[in-house]
Amino acid sequence: MSAIIYPLNLVRAYSTLSSIESLKPTNGRESAKINSWENADSCRQGMQLELMVHIKQVELSHFKSFGGTTKVPILPGFTVVSGPNGSGKSNILDALLFCLGLASSKGMRAERLPDLVNHDRSTKGVSEAIVTVTFDLDNGDEPAPEVKIVDISSLSPAPPKQRLANEWVVTRRLRVNAQGGYTSNYSINGEACNLAELHDQLNALRIYPEGYNVVLQGDVTSIISMNNKERREIIDELAGVAAFDRKIDRAKGTLDEVKEKVEKCNIVATELVAQRDRLAQDKIKAEKYQRLRTEFQQKSVEEVVLKWKNLQQKQSNIQADLGKGKVALVELDRQVIDLQGEIGTTTTEVERLNACVRALGEEKLLAAQAELATQQAEQRQLVQQQQELTTNRANTHTNQQQSATQLANYEGEFKNLTSKQQQLETTQLAKLIVDRDDTQYQLGLTKEKASSIASASTAWVEEQTQVSRQIETTLQLLSKQRTAQAQLTERRSQLAEKISEETDRLATVSPELIANQNKVTQLQDKLAQSTGELAVLENKLTAVQTNVDTQLETQKRLLQEQRDKQRLVDKLEAQNQVQQEAQGTFATKIIQEAKIPGVYGLVAQLGKVDPAYQLALEISAGARLGNLVVEDDGVASRAIEILKQKRGGRATFLPLNKINPQPLRENAALRSTQGFIDYAVNLVDFDREYENIFNYVFGGTIVFDRLDRARSLLGKHRIVTLDGELLEASGAMTGGNISQKSTLHFGTADASESAEVRTLQQRLAQIEQILQVSIEVVNKSNIELRQLSTAVADTRQNQREIKLNFDRNHQEITQLTSQQTQLQQQIFKNQQDLDLTITNLTALEQTLPAQEATLAEHHAELAELEKSGVHSDWQAIQTEIKSIEQQLQQRQQALTSVEQKLQEIDRHRSILTEKISENQRRTSEYIEQIGTLDRKLADITTRLVAIGDSIASTKAALVILDKELGTDKQQRDKAEAKLRQLHLNLQELQWEQQKLTQLQQQRQTEIDNLIIQIATQRTELPTEIPELPPESQTDEYLASLQSQIRLLQKRMEGMEPVNMLALEAYEETNNRLQELSDKLGTLEAESMELLLRIENFTTLRFQAFSEAFDAVNLNFQDIFAELSDGDGFLQLEDPQNPFAGGLNLVAHPKGKPVQRLSSMSGGEKSLTALSFIFALQRYRPSPFYAFDEVDMFLDGANVERLSKMIRKQANQAQFLVVSLRRPMIEAADRTIGVTQARGAYTQVLGINLKTSA
Repeated sequence: MSAIIYPLNLVRAYSTLSSIESLKPTNGRESAKINSWENADSCRQGMQLELMVHIKQVELSHFKSFGGTTKVPILPGFTVVSGPNGSGKSNILDALLFCLGLASSKGMRAERLPDLVNHDRSTKGVSEAIVTVTFDLDNGDEPAPEVKIVDISSLSPAPPKQRLANEWVVTRRLRVNAQGGYTSNYSINGEACNLAELHDQLNALRIYPEGYNVVLQGDVTSIISMNNKERREIIDELAGVAAFDRKIDRAKGTLDEVKEKVEKCNIVATELVAQRDRLAQDKIKAEKYQRLRTEFQQKSVEEVVLKWKNLQQKQSNIQADLGKGKVALVELDRQVIDLQGEIGTTTTEVERLNACVRALGEEKLLAAQAELATQQAEQRQLVQQQQELTTNRANTHTNQQQSATQLANYEGEFKNLTSKQQQLETTQLAKLIVDRDDTQYQLGLTKEKASSIASASTAWVEEQTQVSRQIETTLQLLSKQRTAQAQLTERRSQLAEKISEETDRLATVSPELIANQNKVTQLQDKLAQSTGELAVLENKLTAVQTNVDTQLETQKRLLQEQRDKQRLVDKLEAQNQVQQEAQGTFATKIIQEAKIPGVYGLVAQLGKVDPAYQLALEISAGARLGNLVVEDDGVASRAIEILKQKRGGRATFLPLNKINPQPLRENAALRSTQGFIDYAVNLVDFDREYENIFNYVFGGTIVFDRLDRARSLLGKHRIVTLDGELLEASGAMTGGNISQKSTLHFGTADASESAEVRTLQQRLAQIEQILQVSIEVVNKSNIELRQLSTAVADTRQNQREIKLNFDRNHQEITQLTSQQTQLQQQIFKNQQDLDLTITNLTALEQTLPAQEATLAEHHAELAELEKSGVHSDWQAIQTEIKSIEQQLQQRQQALTSVEQKLQEIDRHRSILTEKISENQRRTSEYIEQIGTLDRKLADITTRLVAIGDSIASTKAALVILDKELGTDKQQRDKAEAKLRQLHLNLQELQWEQQKLTQLQQQRQTEIDNLIIQIATQRTELPTEIPELPPESQTDEYLASLQSQIRLLQKRMEGMEPVNMLALEAYEETNNRLQELSDKLGTLEAESMELLLRIENFTTLRFQAFSEAFDAVNLNFQDIFAELSDGDGFLQLEDPQNPFAGGLNLVAHPKGKPVQRLSSMSGGEKSLTALSFIFALQRYRPSPFYAFDEVDMFLDGANVERLSKMIRKQANQAQFLVVSLRRPMIEAADRTIGVTQARGAYTQVLGINLKTSA
């Protein structure tokens, strides 16, 4: 691994630098998101990098100072680009900005884009600059590269190669024609794109166009030089404030459209109302004209007769009613008094019952009902589990009993076989062995005798002996094969029987397993459905809760705004009152209307005070607040002359050239006095030219917080308290209630204040409406929250029940699957044994016929030999031998038969032993399962008893609560109903009382009038009096009739002419008006919804800014402390409304006082600005950063601190730094040298990387 060697001029510049830290390989990866730099130390392990994305190579072709094509490979970690001034090292960063579209031409130190093209060659007048940036998206293990000193610009371009799958390549081409015009285009991985698409892709890689990925030389200076508002706008951009602004603007635009629609609808509604009113008059005429005319004719005929009769009857009736009315009034007075007393008693009872109901409340009842529902759900679940466990126990017990029965049968059979085996071994086997041995002994003696006889005929004997031996050998082989055949046949039967039994057991297990699997599948579906429903409900719950939180935050902000604006309205109204009262004084009004030069205004208008001290200062100033301040005594004289001429009264003037009060001598000892605030004149804000005026107004008056603390100085000083008590130096004390009416107040008033007050009041009314809508939204959301919470709880309970059933069935499936597997394995093994047995048996059955044929041939051959002429003795001995051999064969067969029986018994015993062992194991398992089930049943029974007790207790508590609450509510409702009825009765009595009193007065007046009318009417009676209905014989009827006749006549005259078509037009207009009214209601609701949406966006906008500001502020504090060993912080000019002010960078370098950016040295400014940039980068981390000589204004120690920080952060991101400073180069992983030693083109050295094999 080689060190990088610098060009000669660079080596001379750094002659003391002996070597650069060698390049190191990189390996490892990181997750897709780098959360912050806080974990840099913990993540750092040597030079291993954990990057997801980094710049792999920058290729420049005819860009700025680079001629030809130059490739600059860049490895992960910390890389420094260094070289002499003007060599073109910063152009590498400009190339990054150019290719990625992160800056304009001026940001790349060019007046316009064509200036970025190196015009070293021309093809038909066209020049072209190309920059390609290759990103490595998969930073796997890479071998260590070798670095050699090479002039890249002298190399010929390498042949094109296929892009790797883990590379992401961005290319920008800038083509300039001969006329100076140009075209610029982008491409990603060879496909054309526009700048917006490129930025979208960069955002996905956490490379932000508005961020600080690339920090140029001027960026640090711009941070220093920009104003506070511009610095705050950087936080705005990071927080995404613009997105909220756009939403607010869109909502305001929609609101304006809605308001415009409302105005249009109101105009149309006004026209429709006027039209409807006009049509209504025509409609009335059309409907009533004919009826009125008929009534007029009828009533005119009746009038003459009724006048006389009704007057007489009326006089009599009124006289009688007058007497009855007096009695009724007395009775009504008594009833009213009784009802009022009963209403007072009932009201007291209703208040008492309401207090009881409120004290009890419904929370306990709702909580008890919820607890009961939970307990009942748990009880149902436990009962279901108990039933399932009881069923499982019964099934297991049945299986255990069956297994025990089989075990007893197997053990009995085993005992019988053992007894039979013992009997065979002790009785038959021993005797057969003795008989066989005796027969073998006799056969041996006989064969010896035959040997002696055979000496005479050796050849015959030898042949006969050989044949006999062959027969004996064949017989022995056949005997073994038949024995093996019998064993294999028996084994085949046993295996077939065992396979059949196991197959039957498997056939029983498989359906049960399938049923459980189907049940589990159904439970899985239910569980998935329940999980989906729960997720939907939880998402809804979260969304509603988020909406409620936003609404509450909006309400909080609006309430604060409401309080602030209300205070401002109060203040403005007070100032307006000062102006109005000042102008209300005739003398002051005349002076102001005269517009005399040199009149400055009232004392109250020339000073401003803190609201906390306003009352005390106004009491202290007293009537002098209404004095007029003028330039000199000449102005005062002219004003007095005008008042005399116009007889405008008197006024007090304070000439600035003559008011010379005693200078204020402050007593330092007073400042240590408890309760002392300050001298009054010091608490007023005024222009210095009015200093003598306010010294004259207040003199040496002292302001104390409370009267009890000021009394110790009574008689020594003139004192005023914050509550308005005035203590004169003479010892006089003034205090008590203060009326604010017709009193001057400090503050200035202008013509715009009334309009401002109206605007504020409109905003207050709007806030009140928005708050009402927001409260309704919150109330509805809270109801929805309670419903969703209940639904979530029910769904979770259902999910838990499903999960319990699923786990239980899954456990059963596991057991059944294990049992099925064991049976399948056993069946497979037994089937293999059966197949092998059948194969062996088949082979044996095929061999036996051949052996039996061979035996028959040997017997035939032996028979031929016996027919030959052999010595009779030999034949006799052979006959004896044959007889003995037959006897031996019979006894051997009997012995073999017994041995086979014993072997069969052993085999049966072995099978029974296996079955007994298997049944014992299964029985033990069943017993263990029964014990487990019994324990579970006992636990569930205990829990059921406990939950039953809890349910009983809860139900009892519910009954008591319901009973208590129900009794009180019923009593309260009855009392309230009674109270309402009593009030209604009282109102009716009072109305009747009033009506009766008026009626009595009317009756007396009518009696007096009727006497005169009867005498007059008698002369007007007709000759023939018509017959009238009985009800017409009253004066009231006659008066009503006359009134109706006059009214009818007037109305008929006024109605002509009549428009009969007005009826249909009226109905149509009325329907249109109703539709318009409904539309207006909808628009008003939409308007309020938009206003609330705007306020919510405003709240979210403020929250986003606050979150970003707090995070960047903490980052700034940490980074500044690390870079400077001091402390610093970010300060908003207006924390309550940050968007109205700017952002200050406040720093406290080590050993120096706290300073703002404007008062720092150049190095301190750079360090502070860099801390701010690093804080911004930490808030929005990116995979790579590039810095262009950001250390140029720092001293060596600060450069070293900065390099150490970058060195540490290089484990989290890729850093490319242009620097000439030694500490920065020493801290870097590698250094790229840049020079212009040969020719006018920039050359890059030390970048030829060869990967070792």
